Amino acid sequence: MTQSAYIHIPFCKRKCNYCTFVSYPKLELKEKYINALLNEIDVRYKGETLNTIYFGGGTPSLMPSEIFKDILKNLNYSDKTEITVEINPETVNEKYLCELKETGINRISIGVQDFDDEILKQIGRGHNSQIAINTVKTAQKVGYDNISIDLIYGLPNQTKKGFETSL
Repeated sequence: MTQSAYIHIPFCKRKCNYCTFVSYPKLELKEKYINALLNEIDVRYKGETLNTIYFGGGTPSLMPSEIFKDILKNLNYSDKTEITVEINPETVNEKYLCELKETGINRISIGVQDFDDEILKQIGRGHNSQIAINTVKTAQKVGYDNISIDLIYGLPNQTKKGFETSL
């Protein structure tokens, strides 16, 4: 039976105002967490072939690309497996996106949230709309053809018309 795995990476540079996900601005705990995660995989994972693997967070793109390689080598998946990592626009560059691609990650989910710079500032995001657009273009440039972006409706001071503009 084919399975899917969600792997939570709970670290962020800072906690965004709107966020209710389990995340911590305690980057110094990354190594301990990853060691515990790898141990958990070793003890509990039964070797099923995974159909999808999703690295969410938090901000998984704060992790060095080698971390994803270390995790993936402990999982059983095929060349058809969709492997996704969530990224924040301000945490990546072309080199990092290339490194992710080389690890086997074939889908990127970009936490844009909105394209209104004032709203992005109000909710505590570390990027602006141009950085978000550039991130999408860079992901395309390095060869990703499976890209999604997260947009949030109902943010403070966001209007229906403003959200439609973001769309």
